[in-house]
Amino acid sequence: MNRFTFFLLIFLLLIPVGISANDLSGLILSGDSLFESYKYEESIEYYDNAAALDSFSAEAYWKLARSLNLFAEFQPKDEQLELYEKASKAAEKTITIDSLLSEGHFEYARDIGKIALFKGIFSSIGLAKKVKKEAEITLKLNPEHDGAYHMLGRWHREAAKKSIIIRAPLGLGEADKKKGLALLAKAIELKPDLVHHRLEYGISLLDSGYKKEAYEQFEICLDLPAPGPLDIKYQKQAKEYLAKQK
Repeated sequence: MNRFTFFLLIFLLLIPVGISANDLSGLILSGDSLFESYKYEESIEYYDNAAALDSFSAEAYWKLARSLNLFAEFQPKDEQLELYEKASKAAEKTITIDSLLSEGHFEYARDIGKIALFKGIFSSIGLAKKVKKEAEITLKLNPEHDGAYHMLGRWHREAAKKSIIIRAPLGLGEADKKKGLALLAKAIELKPDLVHHRLEYGISLLDSGYKKEAYEQFEICLDLPAPGPLDIKYQKQAKEYLAKQK
C-alpha cells in the first residue's frame, strides 16, 4: 500500500457514516410535526440540528427563525430580546443561502421588527427601515403573502405615531396610517380567519379614530376559531379592548 492510498483510506474512515438527505429531511419533518402541534420549543431543537447537519439548508434556517420567534411570544419579557436576535440571525442566514426564498425575507422582517418594537422604533431607525424593505421584498417574491401585508400595515401605524416633521428627516416620512389600514385589510382579504390580522386591524382602526369599526373587528376576533395558543392570546387581547369600551 503506497502512502497516498493509506491517507485516502484514513480520510474515508473519518467521514461520518449515515449522514444523508434523508437525515436532513427527517429532522425537518419532525420539526414540522412539532411546530404544527404548537410545540415551538421542541421544534427548535430539530430545526437547529438540521441546520447543523447541513449549513446550506435554507429551509432549516427559516423554520428555525419562525419557531424561535413564536416561542419568544410566550417567554418573560427579559428573555424575549435574546430569542428575537437569535431568530434574526437564522433568518439572515436563510437569505444568504437563498435570496429568492420569500419566507426568509419575511422571517427576517418579522424578527428585526420585534427587535425594533422591543427597543423602540424611533430608537432603532435602521432596523425600522430594514423591516419595510424586507417585507416589500417578500411581496415581490410572493404577492399573496398575507403576513407581509400585515407587517407593512403595522409598520405604517407604528412609524406614523410621531409628527411627519419629526420622522421625515429620519427617513420615515412615507409612513401613513390610512395606507397601513389598507394593507391590513388586504391581509384579511387573503386570510380572513386569522385572529391576529383582525386584532391588529382593530388596533389600527382604533388608533385612527374609527372606534365603531375597531370594536367590530375585536368582536370578530372572538368569533373566529382559535386553534393555537397564539390565537388564544390574541383573543384575550381583543377581550381587553372590548372591556375598555364597556
